[in-house]
Amino acid sequence: MLLSNLSKVINIKKTYNFKKNKFFSSITSNSKFTNNNTLFIYDKNTKVKKIYLDEAIRNKTPAIISNIYFDYIKIPQFIVSKIDLSTHSLLKNLYTNSPFKTLAITGTNGKTSVVWYISKILNALEYNNTTLGTLGHFINGKKINNINLTTPCFEEIFKYGSSNKRKKNIYIFEASSHALEQNRLRNYPINIAAITNISYDHLDYHKTFTRYKKSKMKLFTNHLENGGFAIINSRLKNLSKFKKNLIKKDIQLKYFGNNYLSLKKIKDTVHLVINKNCYNLKNLKLNTDIELENLECAITCCLALNISVIKIIKVLSKVNNPPGRFEIIEYKKRNSKIIIDYAHTPDALKKILNAYKIKRKKPAILFGCGGDRDKSKRKTMGLIANKYASRIYITDDNPRNENPSSIRKNILKYCPRATEISDRKKAIKLAIKQIKMNEILIVAGKGHEKIQIIENKKLKFDDYKVVKELIN
Repeated sequence: MLLSNLSKVINIKKTYNFKKNKFFSSITSNSKFTNNNTLFIYDKNTKVKKIYLDEAIRNKTPAIISNIYFDYIKIPQFIVSKIDLSTHSLLKNLYTNSPFKTLAITGTNGKTSVVWYISKILNALEYNNTTLGTLGHFINGKKINNINLTTPCFEEIFKYGSSNKRKKNIYIFEASSHALEQNRLRNYPINIAAITNISYDHLDYHKTFTRYKKSKMKLFTNHLENGGFAIINSRLKNLSKFKKNLIKKDIQLKYFGNNYLSLKKIKDTVHLVINKNCYNLKNLKLNTDIELENLECAITCCLALNISVIKIIKVLSKVNNPPGRFEIIEYKKRNSKIIIDYAHTPDALKKILNAYKIKRKKPAILFGCGGDRDKSKRKTMGLIANKYASRIYITDDNPRNENPSSIRKNILKYCPRATEISDRKKAIKLAIKQIKMNEILIVAGKGHEKIQIIENKKLKFDDYKVVKELIN
């Protein structure tokens, strides 16, 4: 689209510095995504700093659309009164093929796995689908590119949900508590919303667990369309008032777990129990309680898409784990297993340690905690490791601009028997060296990540690759 055509799409109050007509193909409110083809949207009512305007200009954005004028800016400025309305009108004009159905997944842990599992089921059944989240942007299971946030800004959500061709496309994305609190989803239509679980996390941002929980529930109360489906983990407690409010909105409630749709292990075989029917699942690659709970959520979402249970069952053997989630590396020298997992919350750490406790034999664990993030969970994670792990190795995660030694000390205070090694590669090397026969070592916290953030430096680091190099 040309800048001269903007007036045909949005209501412009005043134009400044418009001398040369330029082409653009996208818009964004995130200055990091600006370039010579992307307009920058600036809303004076947000907490966006003016330094981001400077970044957008440095990135050669063709123009700025805003509800405020800046006299020091020399590039074209298009002033509008209703910034949200203008943004939405432009997006609908730029991206015309909306999804057939949209699913949003929230929860403290498991979002990435559930999105991945749903996509795997849809791919096997040849349903066109697009996914967006921690692992990036995928179309029909093929990675297109990375994104810088679990849930990006509204314009990115809209853009990625639009397919290139006129075809029925199912859009599945992760909805983080930050995104829900900051209203990044705005008025994007959600047909199916799911919550995996909820436990303590991000209290550095939300301050209290009540506020954190409330932000998660906004996916259902503020964004799920009337008549849509709410997919709820039946293990969650104290949701009676929340459920009543959803029913008032004509939301259809579907539950997974316990006495609803559930996956149960009976003599080393997993069975799907639904509507009093029991199905034997052959060749299922998923086995731990955490994996099965996430799969319950994914199956329930697929049923809400009106896919028959028989069709779903036929392809469940093709469902595997996403990168950095329960990734198993066989260490044949010791007849042992090394598990790479993203577990970086107290609940996730406890669950994975219990998942790999075999015949009362506890696994070993290597982990750290991120800097400039929720400090309250360091104590809890230290206590959990001390209770549920055979051996503990405390190392650096992503210390960012916080003193790495202080982070480690915060954890070590509550697991004094742990071995402290700051260098993550050296820590992994020692942990592998000390693996006993038939033992399990869990390398936790970073999962799929390919970098380690120390101060303002992003250093290449991949837990999976490091482990593979060290055992070969």
